[in-house]
Amino acid sequence: MIRRAGPTDLDFAVELLARDEVEPFLSKHRSNEREDVLARIERSQAEPASFGVFVIEVDGVRGGLMEFETFSERSRIANLGGLAMHPDFRGRGVARQAAQAFQRHLLLDLGFHRLQLEVYGFNERGIAHAEQAGFVREGVKRKAYLRHGAWSDGILFGLVREDLGLAPGVDLLYEYVARHNQGVRTGDWDPLGECFAADAVLELDGTGVGPFAGRDEIVAAYRGRPPDDEVRLLDATGTTATYAWLAAPDEPAGTMRLEPAAGLIASLTITV
Repeated sequence: MIRRAGPTDLDFAVELLARDEVEPFLSKHRSNEREDVLARIERSQAEPASFGVFVIEVDGVRGGLMEFETFSERSRIANLGGLAMHPDFRGRGVARQAAQAFQRHLLLDLGFHRLQLEVYGFNERGIAHAEQAGFVREGVKRKAYLRHGAWSDGILFGLVREDLGLAPGVDLLYEYVARHNQGVRTGDWDPLGECFAADAVLELDGTGVGPFAGRDEIVAAYRGRPPDDEVRLLDATGTTATYAWLAAPDEPAGTMRLEPAAGLIASLTITV
């Protein structure tokens, strides 16, 4: 249904974004010139954790585009935009299904905690799409944009991972993985420590190191021997999940099992 765009999608993207049924509803801050679209596709390939151009497909046929960009690395916020659907694919629920798949990819695979987007007040189809896809209407920027010769409101929407309705244990597993991956990318392990209880225990079965007792000792262990790859959860049920390394995202590498306490991790056992 959705996949990251590549150079072979350039012609499709340029032609779609220039269509009369599409261009009037897109932000003027995002250039649709050919070289700029190519630059965004190339950036999407080079910075997959922080920027993305995605193609919406139906039975192998390209039908639309979506984009995201990191707004806050520390707070794990992504801005969404650039939704464009070819008229042939409208009215079939394709955009809604694609948006929901996009939400789960960003929130669960890439570890964002909040997604946000803005729709022109005159874009009734775009507003209806955001609401049908599950985004929460959060406010209005009154007469914020000069578009088509008149001032238009900006309608603000947001979605946080808790809105997905995951079971508490599963949600906490995804929070741990998101902070683990953030630490791999930035070298800052303090946010990871914040999801452990003060007296938490970390066990690493099959590694010959640990266990580590207490939040400070756990953070020190990650700082002293930091993982060199990100983690992806393949499945999660209750408080247990199978995980893979990003280098081999479809190959199970082990399991995680946690015990929660007051919304924090009381114990975490990672089996390799």
